[in-house]
Amino acid sequence: MLAMAAALLSGGPAAAQTAALEGIRGEFKAVAGSVLKAAEKATEEIYGFQPTPEVFTLRRMLLHTAGASYSLCASFQGKPGQGPKVDAQAAMGKAEVVTTLKAAFAYCEAAMVGATDATLAEVVTAPSGTKRPKSYYLSHLIAHTSLHYGNIVTYMRLKGLSPGD
Repeated sequence: MLAMAAALLSGGPAAAQTAALEGIRGEFKAVAGSVLKAAEKATEEIYGFQPTPEVFTLRRMLLHTAGASYSLCASFQGKPGQGPKVDAQAAMGKAEVVTTLKAAFAYCEAAMVGATDATLAEVVTAPSGTKRPKSYYLSHLIAHTSLHYGNIVTYMRLKGLSPGD
């Protein structure tokens, strides 16, 4: 009994079963937090900002990020195409966009609860027949969210705002 308690306190076998997933979870939480902070800091006026006709407005980029998060995290759960949907072209105000982002990121955090490092190796078959390990969906989630955070930073700086503190 004492050995079991010592193993748990020292990050023994239980921690070893989720070490990789905890790193992924931490990285997602950090980038999601940065996106949310920027979304909350951006003024309502710049939600419609579109630097050139070829790129998304800030609103559309944030909603696209939320929609992709739902899709990737549904796939991570082994349910490709079954996550909540977001209309990236919806004419939402800032408060509704922030609420949508928070819900999508919470959905992803919930998808990771109870998963272990072994979960990352499980294979998901998409409706198209494509087979990918679950690790693909979480790594793509971080890459995609980070990519658009970089865009958000640029949009805000073009408008004289800093996305951080």
